Amino acid sequence: MLDFFVLALPTLMAAGGIAGMIWAVARLRRLRAAWRSGIEVPGRCLRLYATTTTRRQGPHASSSTTLHHVYEFTAADGTHHRFEESGGPATVIEGDAVTVRYPQGRPDRATALPPGDVRTWVGTGVLLAFLAVFVTGCVGFGVFYLTVFKPTGEKVRERVEEPWRPPSAAPVIPPPLPDGAPSGFPTGIPSGFPSDLPTGFPSGFPTDFPGGRPGAPAPGGVSR
Repeated sequence: MLDFFVLALPTLMAAGGIAGMIWAVARLRRLRAAWRSGIEVPGRCLRLYATTTTRRQGPHASSSTTLHHVYEFTAADGTHHRFEESGGPATVIEGDAVTVRYPQGRPDRATALPPGDVRTWVGTGVLLAFLAVFVTGCVGFGVFYLTVFKPTGEKVRERVEEPWRPPSAAPVIPPPLPDGAPSGFPTGIPSGFPSDLPTGFPSGFPTDFPGGRPGAPAPGGVSR
């Protein structure tokens, strides 16, 4: 369960990075298909606006501004189309005439960017490089966790739980307990209470106690 929570976030982040790389490559392929199709029609810029993205890294903040254009054009089959495109030149403003290009039969994939636009190629290359490093970092974190961090944590846990046995040693199995009494046990243990204890007061009690101190009064108050 712990492995799932630890690896879930980098897995989702890596999946998002891969999705961004796929989107960047697909957008570039669509632009190349529109540039090489040879179908060019006149168009017009209807609107120009900008979006600003701010990124904070601790006390520092950085911001980037992206221009968005809304174009309209009439396809070769007479249908009228409008589309929005980001990253266009800042010199194109509302009301300007532009050249719109789209692949054969796909006016929904039109672009007003000029063929071989340098900013498009550079921006796509930088985005792909950043996402590649990002995905590699996420995958590297997962590999490091599974190959280094997790085995080290298991060894430390084994040493804490069983400090008397090294992790590589075989498990200690205690010897079986004996079934019967040990051999050579003494058998001549006396049973019962002893019956030959002496009875009565001891005979031959001494009667020749030494006399008292000379000059000491005798019993009854008479001096010797």
